Amino acid sequence: MKSEPVIEIAFGQGGNDAFHLGTGWSGEEPGFRWTVGARSEIWLNHPGFASDLILELEVSPFIAPGLPAQRLRVRLRETLIAETALTGPCKLGFRVPVSALTDTAPLRFVFDHPDARRPADFGNEEDVRQLAVCFRRLLLSPILGHLDTTRADPIPGLTAADIGALTGSPAVQFMQRFESLGDNCEFGLVQRRCGAEPLGLLRFANLELRQLLNGLELRFEGLGERAGLEFWLSDGARREYVVRDRRYALVFHTFLYQGEISEDELLEKQSRRLGFLVRKLLQDLENGEKLFVCKRNIPLTESEILALHAALKRFGATTLLWVVPADDDHPAGCVDQILPGLLRGYVDRFAPYENAHDLSLEPWLSVCVNAAKLVGCDALAT
Repeated sequence: MKSEPVIEIAFGQGGNDAFHLGTGWSGEEPGFRWTVGARSEIWLNHPGFASDLILELEVSPFIAPGLPAQRLRVRLRETLIAETALTGPCKLGFRVPVSALTDTAPLRFVFDHPDARRPADFGNEEDVRQLAVCFRRLLLSPILGHLDTTRADPIPGLTAADIGALTGSPAVQFMQRFESLGDNCEFGLVQRRCGAEPLGLLRFANLELRQLLNGLELRFEGLGERAGLEFWLSDGARREYVVRDRRYALVFHTFLYQGEISEDELLEKQSRRLGFLVRKLLQDLENGEKLFVCKRNIPLTESEILALHAALKRFGATTLLWVVPADDDHPAGCVDQILPGLLRGYVDRFAPYENAHDLSLEPWLSVCVNAAKLVGCDALAT
């Protein structure tokens, strides 16, 4: 089920924030507005229904030498929603419990930012405002579906040969139901170990979360245009062409090697390929038949994942499988359902970036089978 924002606020010149602002804001600036002082408020209309919500923020902190981060606390009236530290531009999502929506009165969100400082203290003598966080956009979306959490326990000793008996599909077919959302080649190689070679824009690619979110918002407009592509040759005896799209900072393997193709033909071929893969990704998102896998060796925070989950839900009934390192309470191979369409799976370790082939296959397979179990096999029918 697609989830559209019920409230969208754009800040600054050309925006619609003016009638929602309480205390603690600067004047409008091109596409943004600063928080000023230690606290800011914004008032939003009640969404008109009883549901947990996702509050999304697109923000940037005021940082400077000796001021590496801005602490941000988010409250709805007196209910604490989140606490975080901002170190750079980001898009974040926070879960707002329905219990905080006590009546039909307007929603008063309070942002505490105790690290506000004057740019004048860092060399900008003309700006004496106490600045903390630059706000660009705010979205409020409902969480649709059943909210009960569920866990699927690890499947010990699982091999690719076992997948058919557990899922009704041989491993080579089953693993094509998943699609990587980038980071490195690890999950693409998990699929390869099962004999699956699905086409995917981000299967053997590196893409930072912020660029992924921007790409989803823009439907990856302009990705793969030939003028925006550059390449280099990898090290080693057999030198592979590695290509980068400058607009989204997307870096990916071509599996083409020096001497196999001319450089002009390389860029022309990769431009056409990227255009096709973008169209395929958008169609897969809208169809809602795949599980999209997000892992990062430096694990993402829940607020980062909630922003990604909300962005995917704007395409349709997608499911996001967020994979993180196991811990004492979450053994490798288990999967938790934490929101409708959002699963968290656990592996014992990730492959190092310098050697994605050094992966831990068994827990990855357990996570994939358990994820399919939690969303229901019918939802993943090929």
